Amino acid sequence: MLTSIQKSATPKRRPSRLLRNKPSVVGAVIVLLVLLSALLAPVLTPYSLEDRDIRARFQPPSAEHIMGTDNFGRDTFTRVAYGARVSVLVALVAVGIGLVIGVLVGSFAGFFGGVVDTVLMRTVDVFMAFPAILLALALIAALGPSITSVMVSLGLVYWTTYARIVRSSILSLKEEEFVDASRALGASPLRTLFRQVLPNAVGPMIVVATVGMGGAITAEAALSFLGLGVQPPTPSWGSILNVGLQFMRQAPFLSMFPGLAIMVTVLGFNLLGDGLRDVLDPRGTTT
Repeated sequence: MLTSIQKSATPKRRPSRLLRNKPSVVGAVIVLLVLLSALLAPVLTPYSLEDRDIRARFQPPSAEHIMGTDNFGRDTFTRVAYGARVSVLVALVAVGIGLVIGVLVGSFAGFFGGVVDTVLMRTVDVFMAFPAILLALALIAALGPSITSVMVSLGLVYWTTYARIVRSSILSLKEEEFVDASRALGASPLRTLFRQVLPNAVGPMIVVATVGMGGAITAEAALSFLGLGVQPPTPSWGSILNVGLQFMRQAPFLSMFPGLAIMVTVLGFNLLGDGLRDVLDPRGTTT
């Protein structure tokens, strides 16, 4: 009985709707290309990160160096491709940390309500009272600039968004019939929450996490641009931008290509997130 009730409460998914949404397909292709460039960086470029040729510094884009070279004669395309690894890794880990904390806080707040909800959500309000980038800067200052500090700091900054989304989903789901059926069968509150309610709130979490990937990539680039993120010689889109800014008049392409990489990648995740929202939104599906 519980299974049939739960299925009736869950709308039928239509993945084909994502394929019919052209902007979403474009976003999925962009994200796939970024992931492939991050994974296949050693294959895509004949150069290594250590290759330097001072005589070839500031070369414009050409057949030999499709994105030109920097102030040390290093191939810019190689650094941008390897920088995709850093951006994707930071975004995945930061969003993962934020999701774990946010899902737990939002689930307990929405399901149990009362004092638990008040205490947890006031904690969320305290964190949200600080500008996200300033809070991240304070955490990195305490932990020290490194890729690990960036991942942890961004995860601790953005978990509040996931907590609020999950809480709102839980508040509506806990009134459904399958939750009453689970309680009637003698399931404990925690079992009902994690086995019956939370799986039905996966849709909004996927959408917010996908869009959050773009936000994490932007935040990582900003921190690295300020010198508080990924430290040299590890390439990061933000640190490459910082170097290019110093030579903007002499070699403007140094900033153009990592800037385009950030813009296109964030656009891809946003377009993909919008498409997933249309697919996973129960108001846009039919049973």
